[in-house]
Amino acid sequence: MLTACKPYLASARAVDYLTKHYRVRRMRIILNGRKVGNGDLAVCFENKAYFTKRGLTKRTVLHELYHHLSYVNGLEIAERKEERDANGYARDFLS
Repeated sequence: MLTACKPYLASARAVDYLTKHYRVRRMRIILNGRKVGNGDLAVCFENKAYFTKRGLTKRTVLHELYHHLSYVNGLEIAERKEERDANGYARDFLS
């Protein structure tokens, strides 16, 4: 149980820190694979991000945080462009 909690707690702390930095509402992280469909690792809906256990990685958390930031700021971006931008955000952040 402890090994499953560590990535969750670290991800939650990182998201809290980044949302404070960007001065936006906090994104709730929910580890519940049943809400994630279509073979995806994670999905962001409004202020909640749902992750499968396999999907709870730094890259995926940052990717979903980008979706949260675009939602909170009211950005209307085409889905393909938003996905591309979210991948770039996560890649740039981790490099």
